[in-house]
Amino acid sequence: MARDLFRFLRSFALIFVAVGLLAPGAAVAETKIATVDFQSALNQVKEASMTKARLEGMFAEKRKNIEKMQKQLMAMQQEIESQQAILSEQALAEKTGQYQTLAYQYQQAYMQSEQEMQAQYMQEMDKLIEKMRTVVTQIAEDKKYNLVIEVSEGGAIYTKGVADLTAELVTRYDKAYGG
Repeated sequence: MARDLFRFLRSFALIFVAVGLLAPGAAVAETKIATVDFQSALNQVKEASMTKARLEGMFAEKRKNIEKMQKQLMAMQQEIESQQAILSEQALAEKTGQYQTLAYQYQQAYMQSEQEMQAQYMQEMDKLIEKMRTVVTQIAEDKKYNLVIEVSEGGAIYTKGVADLTAELVTRYDKAYGG
């Protein structure tokens, strides 16, 4: 909700900036506006692919451990179901308690691993986007754009006849950051 409000306010501010650039007295012919799609660029730049692969490698061992716990849970469940009729109430309660303990540990490990992975992923992608902002600023200065709107984060609802800098961003980013 807060993010949606932020996007709305940012879009609203961009409209005011664009209107100000196009206001009477401003030279309309000199106003240059472009768009860029960071989400699309993140799917294309080589460093993002390498970062995703590195993160996958970092969390592969944790995933293996979680999968191992899941298999243990399934085996315990099958064992309880197959022996339910022959076990005493006390033995059944003991096995069920062990199963519940392992299920809780599994759930906690899974949630913690997912949270860690998402946090690390977001942190790495934020670093890449900051670098992209630097490259876009360089492109805008080189090509003398007055305004560049990021379209994937809700900055623009409609654009027509506006230059899209995404492809050039990917090319320059890979060149600048060794992709």
